[in-house]
Amino acid sequence: MNDNTAAKIYEWMSYVLIVGATVVFFATGKKVDLTLLILVVAVYMRVMMYRTRLKSFESENQDLRNDLRKLTQLLREKEQK
Repeated sequence: MNDNTAAKIYEWMSYVLIVGATVVFFATGKKVDLTLLILVVAVYMRVMMYRTRLKSFESENQDLRNDLRKLTQLLREKEQK
């Protein structure tokens, strides 16, 4: 599973948990403890989504930096000839 798929799964799970917390809140006679627990898990899913996106962006940036280093090295070698 790549980072984009994981981020989408975390995003949709947070939405499902928010809707689930709303249903639990109204269906169980305003049982606040369970609702808050579900909301905390939903926030955790959002944090995981942003963390996964950040790791993906950092990996892509590192690849771009490596490519830039290779290109500058090739340019230096060409200028020396």
